[in-house]
Amino acid sequence: MKESMPSASEIFILLVIAVLGHAMAFFWFFATKFKWAICRRTIYDLPFKEGQIERELINSLHAPTHAVVLFAFLVLGFFTNRSWVSLMLSLVVTAVWAEIWHYGSHRAFHLKALHWIHVEHHKSLLNSPFTAISFSFWEKLIFDFGLLGVLAVADRIIYSLNFFGIAAWYIAYLVINSLSHANFELKSRDHNNWLGKLLTTTTYHSLHHSRYTSNYGLGTRVLDKIFKTEWDDYERLYERISSDQKPLTKMRERVEAVIRNGS
Repeated sequence: MKESMPSASEIFILLVIAVLGHAMAFFWFFATKFKWAICRRTIYDLPFKEGQIERELINSLHAPTHAVVLFAFLVLGFFTNRSWVSLMLSLVVTAVWAEIWHYGSHRAFHLKALHWIHVEHHKSLLNSPFTAISFSFWEKLIFDFGLLGVLAVADRIIYSLNFFGIAAWYIAYLVINSLSHANFELKSRDHNNWLGKLLTTTTYHSLHHSRYTSNYGLGTRVLDKIFKTEWDDYERLYERISSDQKPLTKMRERVEAVIRNGS
């Protein structure tokens, strides 16, 4: 295996990946602080726990791990194809494998024996702008090596993959993951009538944090539906938040109880 130093353009993309998580977090922080219109559909009308933001900022020191691990694979000679076809193929393959790997590892992290890996992220029952970059070092490392390790094997024995396609997925992931951990909904009111049957929302992942289980999917609902790990009141809750603009006021509040009580 021939080692090679990344080009200037590759270094630039790696730097973007290294800082994008923090950049997105501070963007949503200021959007919330100054009450921008995009934040008006609040999911949980509750205060953050004392010390949550400080804890999340300390954990966020691990955020550049994505770029460091991807850099290591690049230096070792992986992902060298630079054709447009390989770029698009690499983006699609990465997206599909990431969805599978995230769902499988995420469910595994909720097992008692492995929960120590994931528990730091789940200390935030109510998502803040910084929850998306608050993970343990081991969780970041396992996620990245599980994702890129399989892609590296495919790169060697099936088809040469493209660094820029994989990097494009990371950039999209960091943006979408940041939004998924916000405490307000941005998707359209009728989202669940069409694309939302397949894709997740901020509300979708907020339920995973507040209730601690189910809704494990990264960007789609597909595997949650297949393995029956989706909260059954998600769509009704989404309608309440997005259409009625009525936030939840309890962590484990269910939509049925709200309707029954007439509030």
